[in-house]
Amino acid sequence: MTEDQTDTRVADDAQKMKLDTDTKYKAVSFIETYTGRAFFPLEPNTRDVTIIDIAHHLSNQCRYSGATGWYYSTAQHCCLLTDFVEARGGTPLDCYQILNHDNPEAYLVDMPRPVKQFMPQFRVWDQAINKVIRQWLGLGDLPIPPWQDDLDSRIIVDERAQVMSDSGNDWGHDLEPLGVLIEPWTAPFAEQQFLARYAKYSLALFGKHQYLRSGWGVPLDCTFEDFPFKTLGTDMPPGKVDQKVITDVMEVDLRGGAARVALRSPNGMMVRDTNAGRFPRPAWKWMHGRFDLMVPGETAPQLEEAK
Repeated sequence: MTEDQTDTRVADDAQKMKLDTDTKYKAVSFIETYTGRAFFPLEPNTRDVTIIDIAHHLSNQCRYSGATGWYYSTAQHCCLLTDFVEARGGTPLDCYQILNHDNPEAYLVDMPRPVKQFMPQFRVWDQAINKVIRQWLGLGDLPIPPWQDDLDSRIIVDERAQVMSDSGNDWGHDLEPLGVLIEPWTAPFAEQQFLARYAKYSLALFGKHQYLRSGWGVPLDCTFEDFPFKTLGTDMPPGKVDQKVITDVMEVDLRGGAARVALRSPNGMMVRDTNAGRFPRPAWKWMHGRFDLMVPGETAPQLEEAK
């Protein structure tokens, strides 16, 4: 185990308990993520984290166990809180913190509060994952904002009024709502909005891009090393891989070392995604390793040299 890794496994009587609803199938110890990584929730490690996974997972998780009147994701919830903080003079650091406050749920899902409060071991796992993700985010030495829990609880009043039934059940919340307006977002839109805010605030904090996607007006040509990959229809040989220039990047998490790259045929033509329907789009694959943006203004000869 490395310093970037936390082991929170336990083996107690409750864990060994046999129930008639148990399945014979025993799962592996990792979760396969959207980008194809193996994330070990009971032994989280910074090297397994990418904001692409976090945004995608959170955008596909509905709040309140899916009991909402329309789809309302955890990613949208995080974006609404971020916008609330920014509108009231929050710093980029404030916004960066509140945007990422539910990141552990990308791997442990959103456990309902009435259950979670009676699951101490689950909360230990949640805390350990949060610690690792905050370290990955560059927040490891900073405290969680004291106002975070208050805002996260107050927005529940807004959410109940706008996305839940008018049952009149007593939720035990005697809190002032934030006054945010909640409108329906699709999962893909919520994912894009989450990533856009992450890109904005991480750039403001660290002074260089941490996440980019095509269409944002920033050159995405990257140098790539550390991992064999398939390009132009041929496989790189195993062993040491020379630095290559990747020009077909669709999105890239520079901090997390993950990118979605369009595929080309052996003759250099874009490969079409056969599942795209009437509207053609390029086929793509995930690449993992170390990415660095090309320095703007580099000339073609220099790019050829880098190849």
